[in-house]
Amino acid sequence: MPAKPEGVYPDARGQWYFKVTLGKDPLSGRREQITRRGFLTATEAARARRKLLGKVDAGLVKPSPSGITVDELLDLYLDGLDADQRLSPKTRYDYRIYAATWVRGYLGKKRVRDITPEILLTWQRKLLKEGGVIRVKKMEGTTKGKAQNGVAKTKPLSPNTIRLARAPLSGAFKLATSSGIIAVNPLLHIPQPKARRSMPRHWSPDEARTFLGLMEGDRTYSIWAFLMGSGLRIGELVALRWPNVDLASGVVHVVEFSTYLGHEIVSSSGKSQDAVRGIDIDAGLIKVLKAQQKQQKIERLAENNYVESNYVFTKPDGGPYHPQYLSRLLGKYTEELDLPRLTAHGLRHTCATLMLANGVPPKVAAERLGHSDPSLFMNLYSHVTPTMQREAAEKIGAALFG
Repeated sequence: MPAKPEGVYPDARGQWYFKVTLGKDPLSGRREQITRRGFLTATEAARARRKLLGKVDAGLVKPSPSGITVDELLDLYLDGLDADQRLSPKTRYDYRIYAATWVRGYLGKKRVRDITPEILLTWQRKLLKEGGVIRVKKMEGTTKGKAQNGVAKTKPLSPNTIRLARAPLSGAFKLATSSGIIAVNPLLHIPQPKARRSMPRHWSPDEARTFLGLMEGDRTYSIWAFLMGSGLRIGELVALRWPNVDLASGVVHVVEFSTYLGHEIVSSSGKSQDAVRGIDIDAGLIKVLKAQQKQQKIERLAENNYVESNYVFTKPDGGPYHPQYLSRLLGKYTEELDLPRLTAHGLRHTCATLMLANGVPPKVAAERLGHSDPSLFMNLYSHVTPTMQREAAEKIGAALFG
């Protein structure tokens, strides 16, 4: 009977695993051990062990600082992003939220070296089935739906949201690979779940006209009309100022942007490289903006503590709107009016769909909306193209066959 390979052991399930002891941890002085499981035969385990030992001898795998955990690695990565400012403040803020909501609760206490593709696949499947786990302080007298035993769960994630969940973890593992903590990024071996193609939520022309008709006379009418007519992002609308509006020539210059970190509104550099743009507005939108000017003059006289600003769309006291507030307000209005529920971004989708359905060339529509890539724009609004294809066929037929 052949001798058992060195460093290879059977487990209770009839499979094999191996262990490799590294040098001393430079911080703790302890020797670190790597264990890999799940091999069907001792020979396979021995072969994988020799391969790992080769990487250790080549200096590709080194003792990690104090057996660094995923939580500690995420802290290093996220703090580094803040220090280098390589990403926008909004993206850095979102990465911290994603890590706290979807990563730390499942993986945070594990050592980085112990994270295998199998562990990550299990994590990803849990997110799809159960949602994230947020660590919170234990609450007394908790009820269903609230935090219990120090954690709170979110709803199951969609395949599209898994991409967001993976983002901070992917960056952290890249840091670990470049720092020599691990030899290979284990997340590279885990494919993302196939995203379900979904149609952007929007209104039909009749629904859009119905909404504007029912909202006429409300002080927020100008906001909804301008969002649908211009296609601006909500962060572009709340940052729009009167000096950037030329009513005489019918052009609005989109040069300022805002986003939010939690509830705090901050300036932004825009969603894409083509976000800075000029858009033409028709007589209807010019009328809407002139009515908005008149409304602000009335409110300035009526409000003793009016906040002076040059924002185009303001609250009754003159202060700027929060993007989330407007989205929630629109959702409330649509439910009250018995229309399909939309957020402010849904009005942008409505504008895009109306343009394409009425023959506006896709490149022109993409430029108006500030999309950096017209091909991605067309993929997003592919539900409109059948109508455009039919019109194209009829025009070609008329030209060829009369």
